[in-house]
Amino acid sequence: MKNRWSDKKAYGLFESKHIPLKIFDTVINKRHLHYVVSGPDSLPTLVFIHGSPGSWMNYMKYMWDDDMRKKFRIVAIDRPGFGFSSFGKAQHLQEQANMIMPVLQQIKNAHPMFLAGHSYGGPLSIKLAADNPTLFESIVIIAGALDVSKEAKETWRKIVNVRPLYWGLPGAFGPSNTELLYLKKDLVPLQEDFKKVTCKVIFVHGDKDTWVPIGNVEYGTKMMVNAASIVSDTIKDADHQIPWKNMDELKEVLLKLY
Repeated sequence: MKNRWSDKKAYGLFESKHIPLKIFDTVINKRHLHYVVSGPDSLPTLVFIHGSPGSWMNYMKYMWDDDMRKKFRIVAIDRPGFGFSSFGKAQHLQEQANMIMPVLQQIKNAHPMFLAGHSYGGPLSIKLAADNPTLFESIVIIAGALDVSKEAKETWRKIVNVRPLYWGLPGAFGPSNTELLYLKKDLVPLQEDFKKVTCKVIFVHGDKDTWVPIGNVEYGTKMMVNAASIVSDTIKDADHQIPWKNMDELKEVLLKLY
């Protein structure tokens, strides 16, 4: 239920597919940040940010895909609190951005960097792009939860976040519950960050998404007043699970990033 494999198992699987993999664990602000890299430094970089819960493993199939490997050096991160990034310790949106940004600055090469964030990774991508407007060529917001007014009330989250009920939540659902509680508050100051985003922005959303309504795209488009360009790609009959259920459609969007 922790949605993670040992580094040894991950290395073994990638080796069996003859695909190179590098695994890193760095300490920032006394917390671990775990991430993986596949592909040569001579290519543009595509960074995947997973939703809640999740881990870098959500994007293994993209790292194995021949078309993707020809175009990108792919980086996938365990967000703080998940995978092997100080598992179980949930953080606010700004704290997560503060953890991830030094790594992105360190791995930046001489080629463009692109950022793709799913669900919770959507607002986190906006925060990262706002905090460093020149770092990314484009950000891709996949079923991103952006509009606080469209967030479900979910009063039960507060109840199960109290000990000892919290201890009964399996695996990654504990930190996920906590950070989603945080997100309802964090989306309010994020409203000031939209105008700081100056790179290209692509929204990918399913018209059957009942977890994060497609109205978030209209909201995000309205708020991105300084983006270099905005493109909205609606996937017909798709729900919230786009990276897994609609890989072909998402891959098509990603391959057109440059």
